[in-house]
Amino acid sequence: MTKVFTDQLAALPITEIVIKVIEGGRYTAFLALEGKLLRIFELDNTPLCRRSVAEIKAALLEHGCGSRVVLIHHSANDELMMPDAATTSSMKLALG
Repeated sequence: MTKVFTDQLAALPITEIVIKVIEGGRYTAFLALEGKLLRIFELDNTPLCRRSVAEIKAALLEHGCGSRVVLIHHSANDELMMPDAATTSSMKLALG
Protein backbone atom coordinates (compact mmCIF):
# COMPACT_ATOMS: atom_id res chain seq x y z
CA MET A 1 0.00 0.00 0.00
CA THR A 2 1.47 3.34 -1.02
CA LYS A 3 -1.50 5.58 -0.32
CA VAL A 4 -4.64 5.51 1.75
CA PHE A 5 -8.05 7.06 1.16
CA THR A 6 -10.05 9.11 3.64
CA ASP A 7 -12.88 6.56 3.63
CA GLN A 8 -10.41 3.88 4.87
CA LEU A 9 -9.13 5.83 7.87
CA ALA A 10 -11.72 4.71 10.43
CA ALA A 11 -10.85 1.04 9.86
CA LEU A 12 -7.04 1.34 10.09
CA PRO A 13 -4.83 0.92 13.20
CA ILE A 14 -3.53 4.49 13.08
CA THR A 15 -0.75 5.53 15.42
CA GLU A 16 -0.26 9.04 14.06
CA ILE A 17 -1.36 11.46 11.35
CA VAL A 18 1.40 13.73 10.05
CA ILE A 19 0.59 17.11 8.52
CA LYS A 20 3.22 18.77 6.37
CA VAL A 21 3.39 22.21 4.79
CA ILE A 22 3.72 22.10 1.01
CA GLU A 23 4.42 24.73 -1.61
CA GLY A 24 1.98 27.60 -1.70
CA GLY A 25 1.28 27.63 2.04
CA ARG A 26 -1.01 24.60 1.86
CA TYR A 27 -1.07 21.57 4.13
CA THR A 28 -1.28 17.89 3.28
CA ALA A 29 -1.73 14.82 5.47
CA PHE A 30 0.07 11.50 5.78
CA LEU A 31 -0.75 8.39 7.77
CA ALA A 32 2.01 6.80 9.86
CA LEU A 33 1.44 3.06 9.47
CA GLU A 34 3.90 0.20 9.92
CA GLY A 35 6.92 2.53 9.88
CA LYS A 36 5.90 4.23 6.64
CA LEU A 37 4.27 7.54 5.80
CA LEU A 38 1.38 7.04 3.40
CA ARG A 39 -0.17 10.06 1.72
CA ILE A 40 -3.89 10.44 2.41
CA PHE A 41 -6.09 10.89 -0.66
CA GLU A 42 -9.72 12.01 -0.95
CA LEU A 43 -10.12 10.66 -4.50
CA ASP A 44 -7.80 8.62 -6.73
CA ASN A 45 -5.65 11.56 -7.87
CA THR A 46 -6.67 14.11 -5.22
CA PRO A 47 -4.54 14.20 -2.07
CA LEU A 48 -6.07 15.56 1.12
CA CYS A 49 -4.86 19.15 0.97
CA ARG A 50 -6.19 22.29 2.68
CA ARG A 51 -5.23 25.92 3.33
CA SER A 52 -5.00 25.52 7.12
CA VAL A 53 -4.18 22.94 9.76
CA ALA A 54 -7.67 23.40 11.24
CA GLU A 55 -9.26 22.52 7.88
CA ILE A 56 -7.13 19.36 7.59
CA LYS A 57 -8.04 18.31 11.14
CA ALA A 58 -11.74 18.93 10.43
CA ALA A 59 -11.57 16.80 7.27
CA LEU A 60 -9.87 13.99 9.22
CA LEU A 61 -12.51 14.13 11.97
CA GLU A 62 -15.27 13.89 9.34
CA HIS A 63 -13.80 10.53 8.37
CA GLY A 64 -13.61 9.17 11.91
CA CYS A 65 -9.95 9.86 12.44
CA GLY A 66 -9.38 11.31 15.88
CA SER A 67 -5.85 9.96 16.21
CA ARG A 68 -2.77 11.79 17.36
CA VAL A 69 -2.05 14.55 14.84
CA VAL A 70 1.37 16.17 14.51
CA LEU A 71 2.71 18.95 12.32
CA ILE A 72 6.16 18.54 10.79
CA HIS A 73 7.74 21.93 10.24
CA HIS A 74 10.79 22.09 8.00
CA SER A 75 12.75 25.30 7.82
CA ALA A 76 13.49 26.29 4.23
CA ASN A 77 15.76 29.05 5.58
CA ASP A 78 18.08 26.46 7.18
CA GLU A 79 18.14 24.56 3.89
CA LEU A 80 19.27 27.71 2.06
CA MET A 81 21.90 28.63 4.66
CA MET A 82 23.34 25.10 5.07
CA PRO A 83 22.58 23.12 1.89
CA ASP A 84 25.14 20.41 2.68
CA ALA A 85 24.18 19.91 6.34
CA ALA A 86 23.89 16.26 7.34
CA THR A 87 21.05 16.90 9.77
CA THR A 88 17.65 18.33 9.07
CA SER A 89 16.05 21.00 11.16
CA SER A 90 12.54 19.55 11.04
CA MET A 91 10.41 20.13 14.09
CA LYS A 92 7.57 17.80 15.14
CA LEU A 93 4.72 19.59 16.92
CA ALA A 94 1.81 17.75 18.55
CA LEU A 95 -1.52 19.31 17.62
CA GLY A 96 -3.59 17.66 20.33
